[in-house]
Amino acid sequence: MELRQLKTFQVAAELLNFTQAAKQLNFSQPTVTAQIRALEQDISHPLFFRIGKQTFLTAHGEIVKRYVDQVFATLDQMNAELQEKDQLETKLTIAAPETFCTHYFPPIIHQFLGDYPNIGIKLVSCMSDQVISGIDSNEYDIGIISGSYTKAGITNVMLSEKEDLVLIASSRLLKQHTPKELLEYYPFIKYEIIGPFEEQMSQFIQEAGIRPQKMIESSSLEAVKSAVLSDIGVGLISRNLVKKELASRQLQEIFRNKTPIKIETSLVIATHKLRDEIIMHLIRLIEQNWNTIH
Repeated sequence: MELRQLKTFQVAAELLNFTQAAKQLNFSQPTVTAQIRALEQDISHPLFFRIGKQTFLTAHGEIVKRYVDQVFATLDQMNAELQEKDQLETKLTIAAPETFCTHYFPPIIHQFLGDYPNIGIKLVSCMSDQVISGIDSNEYDIGIISGSYTKAGITNVMLSEKEDLVLIASSRLLKQHTPKELLEYYPFIKYEIIGPFEEQMSQFIQEAGIRPQKMIESSSLEAVKSAVLSDIGVGLISRNLVKKELASRQLQEIFRNKTPIKIETSLVIATHKLRDEIIMHLIRLIEQNWNTIH
C-alpha cells in the first residue's frame, strides 16, 4: 500500500470517475485503474462497483476513503507546519541595548551569515526591560540584557561580568576644574534604564558620595559618551565603551570608589528554542566572541 495509490484512490473516490481522476492527476486512465487494482489486492476487497455507467464506492471503499481523507489531512497539516517553521527560520530577531547592537553584533552577525547566508537577521535596539518583555512574549528569539533574568521557561546565559562602571569627564574640563567642582556645578550624565544596571549605577553613586545637583539622563549610552566628550558634564558609563577615549586621553577617569562595581551581561532565550540548531549556532558564536570585542 503506497501513498500514491491512496492519493489516486482519494481522487477517484471523490469524482467517482476514473477518466476525470486521470485528467486531474495527469495520469493515463490505465495507470489509475492499475493503482486502484493494486490497492484492492492489498486490502483483499473491491473498492468500487458500477451500475450502468455510474461508479459507486463499496462498503469497504467508504471505510478506506474515510481513513485516507484523515491521512492526507494530517499530511497537509504536517506540510503546513513544516513550511511555517521554514519561514520562521529565514529570520532571527535579536534584541539588545543600543551599545550592544552598535559595538558587539556587527562582527558576530557577519560571521554567522558566512555560515548561514540565507538566514535574515533583525536587530532591535531597546532597553533591557523591553528585551525581557519581548523574550517573554516570544517577539524576540534572542535577547541581551545588562544583569540577569530568572524565570521558568527562560534560560539565562552569562556572557560577561568583567566590565565595570567608570566616572568620566573630558580632559578639557578637568584642566579647568577639580573633580569636586565638576561634580558640584556641572550636570551628572547617566544612562536611563530600568533593572539591574540601574541598581548598579545607584550603588556606584551612593558609594562614591555623589549628590548630583543637575541630572541628565539618556536612553543611549552613545549619547552619554558624546555628551561628556562635548564638555557638557560628568558621565557614568561602562568602561568597555570608552576604552579608546581613555587611552587617547580624550576622557579621564575620576576615581571615587574603593572597589569597582561589576556589570553583568546576559543572553536570555526561551528554553524551548535551544532545540533549534541555527539558534544554537548563533548563541555559540556570541559566547565565543563576546569578550573579545572592544
